Amino acid sequence: MILRVGRPGSADPRALAEQAADGTSFRELSRQVNVGTPRIPLREAIPISEYIHGTFVPLSNLPHGWEMHSAVALTPAEDRTTVREPAQAVPDSIAARIGKLRVLVVPWVACMDTGDEVRFTKPEGETHSAVWIETGERIHLVLPCKELDPHDTGLEFLASIAELLRPRLAAEEMGRFSRLLEMELRAGIAGEIDEDARAAKQPLLARRARRKRSPELFANYCDTSFVSTAAEYMHGLWHDVQIRIGPEHLPVPQLRRRMTLLAEMFPPNAGYSLFAEGLEKGE
Repeated sequence: MILRVGRPGSADPRALAEQAADGTSFRELSRQVNVGTPRIPLREAIPISEYIHGTFVPLSNLPHGWEMHSAVALTPAEDRTTVREPAQAVPDSIAARIGKLRVLVVPWVACMDTGDEVRFTKPEGETHSAVWIETGERIHLVLPCKELDPHDTGLEFLASIAELLRPRLAAEEMGRFSRLLEMELRAGIAGEIDEDARAAKQPLLARRARRKRSPELFANYCDTSFVSTAAEYMHGLWHDVQIRIGPEHLPVPQLRRRMTLLAEMFPPNAGYSLFAEGLEKGE
């Protein structure tokens, strides 16, 4: 089953179509279809469910025993920022939960009624920011990169890892995070870590005034907020992140508590620190 993570791309997806995947082949019925990098591919659209079964050459190694193949020619700087450095920042304990992972960087992923497709030229309709398929062998994470800054592609990669982590949490782990959210709701904290979590929180704030709470709404909020918080936790391990201030954002004390909890659950790797100096001092 294909799972989607992150936000769908805009209705006018990524520009400047560049060519496709080098040394990659895909079986279509009884024949092989070759896709080349950086040459124009023989097929402009390949279903995700078919694409992941290709023979990818070259396959480069990532931290945690993960693998990566790019169907887009990346500069060394783009290669580092798109996947390699974000993957290195993922705590080992999170990577162990995810298991075997193959990251397939592609130009675009188009949303189609018949199923999502890898596209090597710019689609006209809606696109996805990341999709994946879990098989018995590994997770295949397909990561589009066209019309995105490499840093933003790296953030989508971390958001995907956070989304994959959520169903792999033990009940007591999610319970610890849920209790933290309960404290924030009782304190009337309206801000959140990002737009997705803030949207999931709003119905609970409205119901708070009526002293009612839907268990389904709260569970959805917990899931959404955990994924957003875990992604931001790994983002902060990757590099220093500027703290956003304002009523729509999570206040610094609550942000610190969340990050501290995640660091207890999934400690940073050696050489990585949780907070910048100012946040450590509570500034």
